[in-house]
Amino acid sequence: MPEDALSLLPERLELPRGRAALPESEVAASQRGRILQAVSDEVAHAGFAGATVTGITRRARVSRTTFYRCFSDKEEAFAAAHETISEQLVQFIRDQGVTLDDAAWEQRIELGVRGLAACLEARPTFARSFVVEIHAAGERLRRQRDVVVERHARSLARVAELAAASGADVRVPTELEVVGAIGAAEELVAREIRRTPPRRRLRLSAIVPPVVAIQTSLLRPV
Repeated sequence: MPEDALSLLPERLELPRGRAALPESEVAASQRGRILQAVSDEVAHAGFAGATVTGITRRARVSRTTFYRCFSDKEEAFAAAHETISEQLVQFIRDQGVTLDDAAWEQRIELGVRGLAACLEARPTFARSFVVEIHAAGERLRRQRDVVVERHARSLARVAELAAASGADVRVPTELEVVGAIGAAEELVAREIRRTPPRRRLRLSAIVPPVVAIQTSLLRPV
């Protein structure tokens, strides 16, 4: 389910009393996961520029000492959260078409786009933080975002390559073309997020048809 596809929290969220009896690795994983979730929530609420370590630790219910044991600053914490969610999202999108034949490239694309929209709708905090606010998070996060865009682009190119290998009538796009298609999709998603007030439910159904059209047109032979 989309609501279960993206998560920064560990399986054991709350640490029971007498936590010293727990393995240190489990305690550390719980603290780290809460910090990652908290930095996403803080950035979504206050923007990256307005997010503070104090706000993050308050949301995570950890001390500043614990925070700085895990991360050097809010940028490093935000980068870790973004990387984790990006990997989960790419994998979820890939999994949508796993039961389809390689030749069914149009259906694979549509399922992937619908999966993307559903995941972000289910996790609006992640959508606002990692699609919109990431652009204000500095050079390190911009470079990391570029890597994620390229990862999505390779997935789209792979759909075309598998379809072509199966004998389907499909065009394998160039690297720049797939990066451009993914960038266009991201901008359409970001536009809907910016237009949605924080307290309103995020709805991305309107972006599905144009994104599917852009990506399928790219692969369709001229």
